[in-house]
Amino acid sequence: MIPQMTALVGGVLWLAHAALGASGLLTETLYALGLVLVLVAAAVFGTSLVKSDALALRVVVGLASGLLALSLIEAFRPGDSVLYDAFWGAVAALLGGVGLLRGRRRGDDRPRGGSHSR
Repeated sequence: MIPQMTALVGGVLWLAHAALGASGLLTETLYALGLVLVLVAAAVFGTSLVKSDALALRVVVGLASGLLALSLIEAFRPGDSVLYDAFWGAVAALLGGVGLLRGRRRGDDRPRGGSHSR
C-alpha cells in the first residue's frame, strides 16, 4: 500500500508543479517532493520483489529500483519542460491509483487461493 500511495501523491505533486508552470520556490519544492516520493515508491516496490529474508539483498534491489526510476525520468529530460514533468506525474499518479484500487478490491490481507499457496 505504501508504494502505491507515495506514487500517487508524488504524481499529483508533479501535476501541480506543471499546472503552476512558473518557476519559483513553490514549484521547485513541489517537484523535489514529488521526485522523492516517486523514488521512494520505486524503492519500496523493488524491495517487495525480493522474497527472501536477506536484508542486504532487499536493500540492494530497493536502491537499484529507485535509481532505475530516476534514470528513466531524468535521462531524456528536454531542459526545463513542464510538459515532461506533467507526463511523468500522470504516469506515476495513474500507476499509484490503479495499484490502490486493485489492492482495495482484492483485499490484501486475505490468503491467496490456488494449489501453490499451501
